[in-house]
Amino acid sequence: MNLSERIKLARKKAGLTQSGLAESVGIAQTAISQLESGKTLRSSYLIQIAQACGVNSTWLASGEGEMHSPEDFSASLSGVLQEMLRGEHEDDAALNNALRERLEEVRSASRLASAGTLLTEEIPYLVELEDPHDPSKTVVEVSVKLHLDLNDEILSKQEVLPQNVVAVAISGNSMIPVLQDGGTVVAHLLETQVVDGRMYVIDHGGQIRVKALYRLPGGGVRMKSYNAYEHPDETYTVREMEDASIRVMGRVFWGASFY
Repeated sequence: MNLSERIKLARKKAGLTQSGLAESVGIAQTAISQLESGKTLRSSYLIQIAQACGVNSTWLASGEGEMHSPEDFSASLSGVLQEMLRGEHEDDAALNNALRERLEEVRSASRLASAGTLLTEEIPYLVELEDPHDPSKTVVEVSVKLHLDLNDEILSKQEVLPQNVVAVAISGNSMIPVLQDGGTVVAHLLETQVVDGRMYVIDHGGQIRVKALYRLPGGGVRMKSYNAYEHPDETYTVREMEDASIRVMGRVFWGASFY
């Protein structure tokens, strides 16, 4: 892994944009861009960049040693605690869950970096938000805060671009044993044409659903849950899909709980 790849990896694992990193270091965003593109092969600000990203400066400069030294890791965990405690959470359970997820991200970043992982892309999550026009309803939007770090190799093998991809957190037991509650799937937004038996992300009147779909004559669809005992098949004509605001958003091509 060369310098440009290490800087890009460190920045993304720290959750920083190029402009955000540049601001933290006190240099121009173009300087970070040139370093990550390989147009600039050295910099007198590597120590400051390492500190801003919370990584080992020796690793960043030369690739030697671990990405996160014990001191870096401790500082990172401390920063995570402060970050989470400043957040807004409805109850202690929500705080604990969010904290556990963030801590695991930090641990994973340390483990994967030391093993020489490939670079990753930040894939935004789809989320359900309160409808600004009707508080009793929800709408499906792309999150500006939540993202999944997905290896570039996965996207390359699927021949999809990161800007056309979204992540979805699985909630409920309708798709077990294939998809577990709490798992994650990734979908390609440009593949909305239903192929029988494939899995798709669906916006069902503001609710995010993940189902296997089958075509019906006339343009309708059949939604299949793998846990058919508790969640029987649902069928919709084109008119019923319009009335229920059902929209096929994209085909699922990767999932954390079944691949």
